[in-house]
Amino acid sequence: MRGVNDLGKFAVVGAIMGALLLVGLLMMPAKVEEDEAVPAPVPAPVVTVVESKSLELLDPIYSEKAVFQDATVRIAFDITQDGTGVKTRIPFWLHNTSREVINVLWERCSIQLPEGNTVSVMSEQGLTFGTGSAISVAPAGDLFDALIPMSAVTWTESGFEFSYGVLDKGIFTIVLAIERAKPTEHVCVMQPMVGPGCDAVVVKVEPGCPAMPEPCPVPCPKACAGGREVVYYTFRFVIR
Repeated sequence: MRGVNDLGKFAVVGAIMGALLLVGLLMMPAKVEEDEAVPAPVPAPVVTVVESKSLELLDPIYSEKAVFQDATVRIAFDITQDGTGVKTRIPFWLHNTSREVINVLWERCSIQLPEGNTVSVMSEQGLTFGTGSAISVAPAGDLFDALIPMSAVTWTESGFEFSYGVLDKGIFTIVLAIERAKPTEHVCVMQPMVGPGCDAVVVKVEPGCPAMPEPCPVPCPKACAGGREVVYYTFRFVIR
Protein backbone atom coordinates (compact mmCIF):
# COMPACT_ATOMS: atom_id res chain seq x y z
CA MET A 1 0.00 0.00 0.00
CA ARG A 2 2.85 2.30 0.85
CA GLY A 3 4.42 1.66 -2.58
CA VAL A 4 1.20 2.68 -4.26
CA ASN A 5 1.15 5.94 -2.31
CA ASP A 6 4.77 6.63 -3.29
CA LEU A 7 3.95 5.99 -6.93
CA GLY A 8 1.06 8.42 -6.63
CA LYS A 9 3.32 11.08 -5.20
CA PHE A 10 5.86 10.56 -7.98
CA ALA A 11 3.06 10.81 -10.53
CA VAL A 12 1.86 14.10 -9.06
CA VAL A 13 5.39 15.53 -8.97
CA GLY A 14 5.98 14.34 -12.52
CA ALA A 15 2.77 15.98 -13.68
CA ILE A 16 3.72 19.26 -12.03
CA MET A 17 7.23 19.22 -13.58
CA GLY A 18 5.76 18.39 -16.97
CA ALA A 19 3.32 21.28 -16.67
CA LEU A 20 6.09 23.69 -15.75
CA LEU A 21 8.22 22.49 -18.67
CA LEU A 22 5.29 22.90 -21.04
CA VAL A 23 4.62 26.41 -19.77
CA GLY A 24 8.31 27.29 -20.26
CA LEU A 25 8.28 25.98 -23.80
CA LEU A 26 5.15 27.96 -24.60
CA MET A 27 6.65 31.17 -23.23
CA MET A 28 9.96 30.94 -25.10
CA PRO A 29 8.59 31.89 -28.56
CA ALA A 30 6.86 34.91 -27.04
CA LYS A 31 10.13 36.00 -25.47
CA VAL A 32 11.96 35.58 -28.77
CA GLU A 33 9.35 37.65 -30.56
CA GLU A 34 9.60 40.28 -27.85
CA ASP A 35 13.39 40.39 -28.28
CA GLU A 36 13.02 40.70 -32.05
CA ALA A 37 10.62 43.62 -31.63
CA VAL A 38 13.19 45.67 -29.70
CA PRO A 39 15.05 48.00 -32.17
CA ALA A 40 18.79 47.76 -32.41
CA PRO A 41 20.65 50.46 -30.47
CA VAL A 42 21.49 53.56 -32.54
CA PRO A 43 25.19 54.48 -32.40
CA ALA A 44 25.93 57.90 -30.94
CA PRO A 45 26.70 60.59 -33.57
CA VAL A 46 30.33 61.51 -34.04
CA VAL A 47 30.88 65.10 -32.86
CA THR A 48 33.80 67.00 -34.38
CA VAL A 49 35.12 69.68 -32.04
CA VAL A 50 36.42 72.65 -34.04
CA GLU A 51 38.89 74.99 -32.40
CA SER A 52 37.39 78.46 -32.62
CA LYS A 53 39.73 81.05 -34.14
CA SER A 54 39.49 84.83 -34.38
CA LEU A 55 40.83 87.57 -36.63
CA GLU A 56 42.99 90.34 -35.14
CA LEU A 57 43.87 93.64 -36.81
CA LEU A 58 47.54 94.57 -36.31
CA ASP A 59 47.83 97.75 -38.44
CA PRO A 60 47.11 100.64 -38.90
CA ILE A 61 45.75 100.17 -35.36
CA TYR A 62 45.49 97.14 -33.13
CA SER A 63 41.98 95.73 -32.77
CA GLU A 64 41.19 92.38 -31.21
CA LYS A 65 37.84 92.43 -33.04
CA ALA A 66 39.37 93.54 -36.39
CA VAL A 67 37.47 96.84 -36.47
CA PHE A 68 38.75 100.14 -37.92
CA GLN A 69 37.12 103.58 -38.13
CA ASP A 70 38.01 107.05 -39.38
CA ALA A 71 36.11 110.00 -40.88
CA THR A 72 35.40 108.04 -44.07
CA VAL A 73 34.63 104.43 -43.14
CA ARG A 74 33.93 102.10 -40.29
CA ILE A 75 34.85 98.58 -41.33
CA ALA A 76 34.73 95.28 -39.46
CA PHE A 77 36.42 92.14 -40.84
CA ASP A 78 35.82 88.49 -39.97
CA ILE A 79 36.78 84.95 -40.99
CA THR A 80 34.77 81.96 -42.26
CA GLN A 81 35.37 78.68 -40.45
CA ASP A 82 33.74 75.22 -40.60
CA GLY A 83 34.64 71.62 -39.76
CA THR A 84 37.29 71.57 -42.50
CA GLY A 85 39.11 74.73 -41.38
CA VAL A 86 39.40 78.43 -42.24
CA LYS A 87 38.15 79.33 -45.70
CA THR A 88 40.15 81.67 -47.93
CA ARG A 89 37.34 84.22 -47.69
CA ILE A 90 37.20 87.45 -45.64
CA PRO A 91 33.70 88.73 -44.87
CA PHE A 92 33.40 92.40 -43.93
CA TRP A 93 30.87 95.09 -43.05
CA LEU A 94 31.66 98.61 -44.33
CA HIS A 95 29.78 101.70 -43.12
CA ASN A 96 30.16 105.08 -44.81
CA THR A 97 30.84 107.56 -41.99
CA SER A 98 31.38 110.54 -44.32
CA ARG A 99 28.86 113.01 -45.74
CA GLU A 100 29.61 112.11 -49.35
CA VAL A 101 29.28 109.05 -51.56
CA ILE A 102 32.31 106.76 -51.47
CA ASN A 103 33.32 104.16 -54.05
CA VAL A 104 35.07 100.86 -53.34
CA LEU A 105 37.42 100.24 -56.29
CA TRP A 106 37.77 96.45 -56.42
CA GLU A 107 40.19 96.47 -59.35
CA ARG A 108 42.70 98.44 -57.22
CA CYS A 109 42.39 96.22 -54.13
CA SER A 110 44.80 93.40 -53.35
CA ILE A 111 45.91 90.95 -50.68
CA GLN A 112 49.36 89.76 -49.70
CA LEU A 113 49.00 86.16 -48.56
CA PRO A 114 51.03 84.72 -45.64
CA GLU A 115 53.38 83.05 -48.13
CA GLY A 116 54.31 86.53 -49.44
CA ASN A 117 52.54 86.39 -52.79
CA THR A 118 50.38 89.44 -53.65
CA VAL A 119 47.22 88.70 -55.67
CA SER A 120 44.20 90.64 -56.82
CA VAL A 121 40.85 90.27 -55.08
CA MET A 122 37.19 90.40 -56.00
CA SER A 123 34.09 90.92 -53.98
CA GLU A 124 31.95 87.84 -53.42
CA GLN A 125 28.94 89.73 -54.79
CA GLY A 126 30.92 90.61 -57.90
CA LEU A 127 32.07 87.01 -58.26
CA THR A 128 28.52 85.73 -57.90
CA PHE A 129 26.46 88.34 -59.71
CA GLY A 130 29.00 90.14 -61.92
CA THR A 131 28.32 93.53 -60.33
CA GLY A 132 31.42 95.20 -61.78
CA SER A 133 34.78 96.52 -60.64
CA ALA A 134 33.45 99.22 -58.27
CA ILE A 135 30.49 99.85 -55.99
CA SER A 136 29.15 103.10 -54.51
CA VAL A 137 28.07 103.45 -50.89
CA ALA A 138 25.80 106.36 -49.93
CA PRO A 139 26.43 108.52 -46.84
CA ALA A 140 25.53 106.48 -43.72
CA GLY A 141 25.10 103.46 -46.04
CA ASP A 142 26.31 99.92 -45.38
CA LEU A 143 28.02 97.32 -47.54
CA PHE A 144 28.05 93.64 -46.56
CA ASP A 145 30.38 91.59 -48.73
CA ALA A 146 33.49 89.38 -48.67
CA LEU A 147 36.97 89.69 -50.16
CA ILE A 148 38.03 86.72 -52.28
CA PRO A 149 41.69 86.22 -53.33
CA MET A 150 41.48 85.18 -56.98
CA SER A 151 44.28 82.62 -56.61
CA ALA A 152 42.28 80.72 -53.96
CA VAL A 153 39.12 80.11 -56.01
CA THR A 154 38.46 76.87 -57.88
CA TRP A 155 35.88 77.00 -60.65
CA THR A 156 33.47 74.07 -60.96
CA GLU A 157 30.41 73.27 -63.06
CA SER A 158 28.16 74.38 -60.19
CA GLY A 159 30.02 77.62 -59.47
CA PHE A 160 33.16 78.27 -57.44
CA GLU A 161 34.70 76.73 -54.34
CA PHE A 162 37.03 78.21 -51.74
CA SER A 163 40.30 76.72 -50.58
CA TYR A 164 41.28 76.14 -46.94
CA GLY A 165 44.39 76.51 -44.82
CA VAL A 166 45.83 79.64 -46.47
CA LEU A 167 44.99 82.67 -44.32
CA ASP A 168 45.75 80.99 -40.98
CA LYS A 169 49.38 80.27 -41.92
CA GLY A 170 50.66 83.70 -40.84
CA ILE A 171 50.24 87.46 -41.20
CA PHE A 172 48.45 88.70 -44.32
CA THR A 173 47.79 92.21 -45.65
CA ILE A 174 44.74 93.68 -47.41
CA VAL A 175 44.93 96.89 -49.46
CA LEU A 176 41.49 98.47 -49.85
CA ALA A 177 41.05 101.32 -52.38
CA ILE A 178 38.37 103.89 -51.50
CA GLU A 179 37.47 106.89 -53.65
CA ARG A 180 36.08 109.76 -51.59
CA ALA A 181 35.53 113.51 -51.59
CA LYS A 182 38.57 115.53 -50.55
CA PRO A 183 38.26 116.74 -46.96
CA THR A 184 37.57 120.50 -47.25
CA GLU A 185 38.79 121.28 -43.74
CA HIS A 186 42.40 120.75 -44.85
CA VAL A 187 42.33 122.64 -48.16
CA CYS A 188 44.03 125.99 -48.76
CA VAL A 189 42.85 127.75 -51.92
CA MET A 190 43.80 130.91 -53.78
CA GLN A 191 41.09 133.29 -54.93
CA PRO A 192 41.36 136.46 -57.05
CA MET A 193 41.13 140.02 -55.75
CA VAL A 194 37.63 141.01 -54.68
CA GLY A 195 36.47 144.22 -53.05
CA PRO A 196 38.28 147.43 -52.14
CA GLY A 197 41.41 147.20 -50.09
CA CYS A 198 42.34 143.69 -51.23
CA ASP A 199 45.64 142.76 -52.83
CA ALA A 200 45.90 141.35 -56.35
CA VAL A 201 45.72 137.79 -54.95
CA VAL A 202 44.04 136.90 -51.69
CA VAL A 203 44.82 133.70 -49.84
CA LYS A 204 41.77 131.93 -48.40
CA VAL A 205 42.79 129.84 -45.41
CA GLU A 206 40.49 126.98 -44.38
CA PRO A 207 40.57 125.42 -40.89
CA GLY A 208 43.47 123.04 -40.42
CA CYS A 209 45.84 124.89 -42.77
CA PRO A 210 49.11 126.52 -41.68
CA ALA A 211 48.93 130.08 -40.38
CA MET A 212 48.88 132.61 -43.21
CA PRO A 213 48.07 136.35 -43.60
CA GLU A 214 44.50 137.35 -42.79
CA PRO A 215 42.37 136.85 -45.92
CA CYS A 216 39.77 139.20 -47.32
CA PRO A 217 36.37 138.56 -45.73
CA VAL A 218 34.91 136.94 -48.85
CA PRO A 219 33.65 133.33 -48.69
CA CYS A 220 35.36 130.84 -50.96
CA PRO A 221 33.00 128.99 -53.30
CA LYS A 222 32.62 125.30 -52.42
CA ALA A 223 33.74 124.29 -55.90
CA CYS A 224 37.24 125.60 -55.39
CA ALA A 225 37.77 123.21 -52.47
CA GLY A 226 36.04 120.19 -54.05
CA GLY A 227 37.33 117.20 -56.01
CA ARG A 228 37.81 113.50 -55.42
CA GLU A 229 40.74 111.39 -54.28
CA VAL A 230 41.61 107.70 -53.91
CA VAL A 231 42.77 106.57 -50.48
CA TYR A 232 44.52 103.22 -50.01
CA TYR A 233 43.87 101.59 -46.64
CA THR A 234 46.45 98.98 -45.64
CA PHE A 235 45.26 96.43 -43.07
CA ARG A 236 47.54 93.76 -41.56
CA PHE A 237 45.84 90.75 -39.95
CA VAL A 238 46.64 87.55 -38.14
CA ILE A 239 44.37 84.63 -37.26
CA ARG A 240 44.91 83.16 -33.81
